Amino acid sequence: MGKYKKGILGPFRGKVGTTVGSSWNGIFYLKSLPDFGDYVPSTAQLNVQAKMAFVTGFLKPLKPLLNIGYKLFNKGITPMNKATSYHLKNAVTGSSTLNYAIDYTKVMISEGNLPVADDPEVNVTVANQLNFSWVDDSDPESTNDTDMLTVLAINPTKGNYTKKVNAVPRSAQAYVLPVPGYSGDEVQVYLFFVSADGKQVSDSVYVGEFIVL
Repeated sequence: MGKYKKGILGPFRGKVGTTVGSSWNGIFYLKSLPDFGDYVPSTAQLNVQAKMAFVTGFLKPLKPLLNIGYKLFNKGITPMNKATSYHLKNAVTGSSTLNYAIDYTKVMISEGNLPVADDPEVNVTVANQLNFSWVDDSDPESTNDTDMLTVLAINPTKGNYTKKVNAVPRSAQAYVLPVPGYSGDEVQVYLFFVSADGKQVSDSVYVGEFIVL
C-alpha cells in the first residue's frame, strides 16, 4: 500500500493500483507496473539489452576508479551511470551479440577539468612492469604539480585490471607499475590525475597497447 508524505499531491512510496511510487537520490518517481502479456522483444531490443549488459560487465570491475574519475557527475546521475552512457555511445564496436567489442582507444576512465598528462609514454624494458613517464609543464602559479597520478592497465586476455590510485604527484614525471603474471600479454594502458584535495580530476589519457615482457 502506498503512503503519502505531504498531502494528496505530495510524493508517495509504494504501490497504488497499477502505479508505483519510489525515490532515488532524493528525486521522486512514478511509474506503472509492467504489462507483460504476450510481449516478445524484437531482435533490435534484444541487441540493445545485450549491448548494455556487455558494457556494464566491462565497467563493473572498474567501478572504484569510475567513482573517482566521474565524481563530478553527482547531480541526479551516478558516476557508473555516466560512464555507462558514454561507453555505450562511444566505445563499443559491432552491431549484435556476435561481434560486440570494446574500442580501447575510446575508453574514458575519467572526465574533468584538470590538465591532462603532457607527452605520456610507457616503456617496457623490464619483465612484469610498465615504466610510465610524462612531462610536468604545470603553470608555476598553479598547484597542478601536486596532482596525484592514477594508472590503469587492462589485460583483455586474462580479463584482469591492474591499477594504482594516488601513485605519485605530477611533478615526479615517472612511475613504475608492477604487473605480475602478465608476461607475454597485451595490456591497454591509461592514466589520469586527481587534485591533491581529491575534488578535481583530469580527462583520462589512453597511452597505448603494449606487450609485457
